[in-house]
Amino acid sequence: MLLRLLCLAVVGSLAAFGRALSAENADPADIAILRDLRYREGPSKQWRLDLAMKKDRASKPRPVVVIIHGGGWLEGDKSSFASRNYGIPGNIVDFAALGFVAVTINYRLSGEAPFPAALEDCKCAVRWLRAHAKEYQLDPQHIGAYGNSAGGHLAMLLGMLGKEAGFEGDGPYQKQSSIVQAVVSDSGPIDLLYQYHHDRLRRVVSDFLGGPPEGKRTAIYEKASPNQQISRATPPLLLIYGVADAQVPVETADQFVAALGRAGLKDVTYHRLAYVDHCPHSLVRIPNMRTAVNEFFVRTLMHPESAQQIKRAFGSR
Repeated sequence: MLLRLLCLAVVGSLAAFGRALSAENADPADIAILRDLRYREGPSKQWRLDLAMKKDRASKPRPVVVIIHGGGWLEGDKSSFASRNYGIPGNIVDFAALGFVAVTINYRLSGEAPFPAALEDCKCAVRWLRAHAKEYQLDPQHIGAYGNSAGGHLAMLLGMLGKEAGFEGDGPYQKQSSIVQAVVSDSGPIDLLYQYHHDRLRRVVSDFLGGPPEGKRTAIYEKASPNQQISRATPPLLLIYGVADAQVPVETADQFVAALGRAGLKDVTYHRLAYVDHCPHSLVRIPNMRTAVNEFFVRTLMHPESAQQIKRAFGSR
């Protein structure tokens, strides 16, 4: 009888813990979440985004964070970052609570269309946001991109490749810019030729780029590699890479940061994490990485007078 009572007590405690955890992860009532907004018309089911923002009307337009999911360009879905319920850092609800308009997007995966399809879709989503700035009360001059793994790669290219690169696609709102003003990459591939030749995600990279780097396709590998797109126009970057990453070699991040320095770029933050594997472990195992991401976007995208207030309110999240 005593054992049965103890078991019931344990079960009750676990249930209470589960309810408390669910309450903590619940999406707050003051955040509006709009799901499956189409940013591009056409046959692909991937051309949708979820958007989160505070319900109260702001005194001025809010800056934007675009979240791009990972999955080797061949899988994954925006839903992973569309709610607190999954417990994944970098979701649109947490960014909206900080005062951003936050969106998470789907894009064509490599099984549907190879590069540059995914990048064209990301650019189309950014142009859609700028075209709908008044409707969602967002600041078109302050848009950042955050991604993990393949999403980090696409986020970097959003910040580094403008219209001159020819990857805008044929989507709408061509008069709008697709460039972003700040980028966070958590474990995003940087040098796709290195990845292929050192057998790191070789098949995944080959599928993404339509085949091995042979003949004219070598140039495609170079165009798709952030380390080949460095310029003085490169926006502020926050780079998070694990020394123990078995998928994206940390030496490619080391070389990338060195090249950014040689190019004279002044706003580059590099977190090189010992004993850390591929994302999102950097944000899960090392909680202060969440704060680093939040503070980076506050500093680079928000108006200065709000920075200290946001840091005091959300610095520990």
